[in-house]
Amino acid sequence: MSDGQILHGSHNGVEVLRYRGDVRHTICVALDRYLQQLLERTDLHGFVVDLTDVQSIDSTNLGILARLARAMQKAGLPKVTLISNQPDINELLEAVGFDQVFNIVDRQDTETEDLDEIQPEEAGDQRNSRLLLEAHRALMDLNEQNRALFKDVVKAFEKELKS
Repeated sequence: MSDGQILHGSHNGVEVLRYRGDVRHTICVALDRYLQQLLERTDLHGFVVDLTDVQSIDSTNLGILARLARAMQKAGLPKVTLISNQPDINELLEAVGFDQVFNIVDRQDTETEDLDEIQPEEAGDQRNSRLLLEAHRALMDLNEQNRALFKDVVKAFEKELKS
């Protein structure tokens, strides 16, 4: 399984996202739109993100998850639970500081039947670049190590948006 996909569903007010395969920035516009709609709901009680079937995940998707964690915190909702049982993915999550803003577990019993796929959608270059910038800024905001790691990426996106 190389093409990435993100499946979504809900169980008793808790939203579930299941990432599969090689998850890249091409899904981010659709994912961001979906998450924004969910965060406007008044019946949202929590979030679980299942990464057990992911082969790889890029920094833009990590940034979208960081934005989700911050939005849940601002709304006074529980920390997002990340399910990951893969040592290399866990190492990545820890390296970007996710262990500080998420509950990371290696397994959890969640209802994951009847999940629907979030379909990638085309976005203009401007919107896509803006989302890439916002996602990487969210990663930078997690800690000083990320600030140093992603500052050049953010500068490049800022320059691209100005031109």
